[in-house]
Amino acid sequence: MNRLLVIISLLLCLTDANAAASGKQSHTAESKTLTNSSVSLTLRIQDTKEGAYLLAERADRSQPLPPDALNVTLNRMGGRQDIIHFESYENGLRSTSFIAEPHSFLANIALSLGENSFSWDWEKHEARTEIDDAYSSQAGVTTNVATGGEIKKHTEVYGQLTIPPQQRAEVHARFTGIVEQLFTDIGQTVKAGEAIAQVQSNDSLQSYDVKAPINGVVVSRNLNIGELTRTTPLFTIVDTSVLWAELKVFPAHRGQVAEGKSVHIIANGRQLESTITSIVPSHEGQPYQLALVKVVNKDGLLSPGDLVTGIVDSQQKSVPVKIENRAIQILNNKPVVFLNEGNAYQATPVTLGLQDDNFSEVVAGLSVGQRYVVDNSYLIKADIQKSGASHAH
Repeated sequence: MNRLLVIISLLLCLTDANAAASGKQSHTAESKTLTNSSVSLTLRIQDTKEGAYLLAERADRSQPLPPDALNVTLNRMGGRQDIIHFESYENGLRSTSFIAEPHSFLANIALSLGENSFSWDWEKHEARTEIDDAYSSQAGVTTNVATGGEIKKHTEVYGQLTIPPQQRAEVHARFTGIVEQLFTDIGQTVKAGEAIAQVQSNDSLQSYDVKAPINGVVVSRNLNIGELTRTTPLFTIVDTSVLWAELKVFPAHRGQVAEGKSVHIIANGRQLESTITSIVPSHEGQPYQLALVKVVNKDGLLSPGDLVTGIVDSQQKSVPVKIENRAIQILNNKPVVFLNEGNAYQATPVTLGLQDDNFSEVVAGLSVGQRYVVDNSYLIKADIQKSGASHAH
């Protein structure tokens, strides 16, 4: 409840508190005129359908501005620097590449005209806010550092546990005869090679032992002492230490589920790790295939017939940069994350790639090592929107 009150308070008054504390505007204009005693230079951001350019003009348009005379470096939050190059355009210069959003930076500007050199700084902010550490801490705002790693996309399929054929044995007497002794019964555990019955052969009148062919549990007994063995098995033994998960793979999922892929089996509230052993046709022409997955059951807590969920790692990719999904917000109809340096928070658009349940690949907009907001990032978004700083245009 205390955390909720803090969050509500933050949403209601954070912008006013920040403005009072900093006395700064949330963003500045899209142009800047830089002057000294002998030259006046205007820089302006021009939006087009394709992107935004940086334009430069001298107040005295009669004198051309050589493209190599102007050098601009945009210093952005997180240590990123954009070196801007120019070409002639109308009465001045235009950047040879687009200016990436957000248009928030500290620009270092150097102009060389003949033997004269001039330099200025232009600090421009948009989609940016400042929040005191006390507010952000109480509201549960947390940050993390962008890293690379694995992205695993999952596909869920369903099925049930079965006994592998090699772990089920019907035990027959080798020769027809009379059952003389039974050494085990239903529910008892036996080992491979252990004598489980004694039979007297009708042909030789010699007694011989019937032995268990596998380790396992006796699940059925079909004859009693004194009865004649024929084609009926004496016992049925099953070994449930390893089971198969038979997962139904319908046509829509066949492209994501394949032999050798990792799969997480969820059974009776437990998660077990395995891989898909093989894909086989279903029985009796059903409209699905069966993915067979080995499931270790040494503790005996699983049973044939249990329903299971298989979460298949259908796509796995090592990516240079990934972020936690809960960090992503939508601002100006674009996915953004919020960079953090000290008390300052900066929205930066990101281009996302492969996503799984927890992480997203960042194709562009964020670099390894940059610190971004993870928990309660919506509070940063709300403050930027309240201050009208989401975009300066």
